[in-house]
Amino acid sequence: MAERLSKSLLYTYGIPDMFFNAMISMEAYFFAAFLTDYAQFSIALAGQILHFTSIIDIIFALAGGVLLQKVTLRYGGKYRSWFLIGPPLVAPLFILQFTKIGGTPTAALFVVFGFVTSHLFFNVVVSATGGMLGRLSQLPNERTILSTSRAQGMSAGQILFSASAMPMVAFFAARTNKIAGFTYTVAVYAILMILGYWFIYWKTAGKDPYDETALQGSGPNAGLTVKEIMGLVFKNPPLMVLILAQTFSSTSFFIITAMAIYYFTYVAGNAAFLSVFLLSISISRLAGTFAATWIGLKMGKRHSYWLFFVLAAVGFALTRFLNHYLWGFTLTFSLSVLCVSVSTSMNTALFADTVVFGEWKTGINLRAFTMALMNFPIKMGVLIRSAVMTAGLIMIGFVANTQPTPRVIEGISSIMSFGPSIGYALTAITFFLGYKLEETGIVEMQEQIAAKKTAVQG
Repeated sequence: MAERLSKSLLYTYGIPDMFFNAMISMEAYFFAAFLTDYAQFSIALAGQILHFTSIIDIIFALAGGVLLQKVTLRYGGKYRSWFLIGPPLVAPLFILQFTKIGGTPTAALFVVFGFVTSHLFFNVVVSATGGMLGRLSQLPNERTILSTSRAQGMSAGQILFSASAMPMVAFFAARTNKIAGFTYTVAVYAILMILGYWFIYWKTAGKDPYDETALQGSGPNAGLTVKEIMGLVFKNPPLMVLILAQTFSSTSFFIITAMAIYYFTYVAGNAAFLSVFLLSISISRLAGTFAATWIGLKMGKRHSYWLFFVLAAVGFALTRFLNHYLWGFTLTFSLSVLCVSVSTSMNTALFADTVVFGEWKTGINLRAFTMALMNFPIKMGVLIRSAVMTAGLIMIGFVANTQPTPRVIEGISSIMSFGPSIGYALTAITFFLGYKLEETGIVEMQEQIAAKKTAVQG
């Protein structure tokens, strides 16, 4: 019988995700506005930066997966080692994204450099967190709990961010300037992120032995080329479907995060209410992750995933008609986010299941690269978000720091509400029609894989 994980590990596995999510939320919510309203880059230049960094980030997401799959560090485990050395590399580079050093061309180059390099390293670190989940347990229930623990950490990080980001920005800005207010705030979150990953590095000591080759059978994938690795991905239909569904989901989420500051500034005319909005949806996300543990165990990951995305799509569409009711808009939005949170809490466990399917089908365990692909939909979502947001703001005639026209108000409202509604509806449809792995099937596949390994070793 497989050894059970301690409850302390099961329920604290999301701590690094909490601090990482607080840090990355600065990018998700403020990066676009920082470029236009604070660094005062033109909308055209800001759009170019967003578009270019999004494309590079997609490439680096795949590069990070290859790096994690093919490189084994010797600091306590293939995946665990990255918890130790990755975060200190990420922190100073990520801080560069929220600076303005020199004139406009030089400042833009520093921002782009900080973005692409920090994302390369944190792609590997985040992928290692997902890969480590598959190493920690093969029990479906424990994987579900670990997955929801990560989601709970992310949601708690969102609450930390929503409660502290604007006060910290204001505190530091009052003592320096508006740009430095963002720089120092990001630095605080980056330090906490390092400590969070070091905590889980300590907590998982001895649980990532150097036996990945043994897990992969005869170990032919130790020397797989990038082309061969990608070929194995295309032989895994559930993984391909999950990536597509997650791309729609990520796009929807990033539309919300990028447009929120524009919505409350130019539509609601109450920029200060953004803090209340962020706190409200953060609490809803956390509530959704706690509900997800029970829902996932009762309904199964697959059914929980698509059903709650359907509910979310309906909820976001309704918010379009609540522009004149700020609290009604926020409440409906928060309930919709709660539904999204239930679904996304299943992500890590669903990807871990596709690893099992892939090994069962091909005989090759591609855990590192597969879990790294969790980042790919996020990067695609950022790219699509950037294109949608930039094109949308230009089409409606948006001009920063001016009185919005009725066309601008209507346009921002539609992007904020119908954008995520359509995206989450596509997520649910794609997943429901294409992803067919069930809990019992995964258990049977694991048993067959174990039997084959035993036969080979015997």
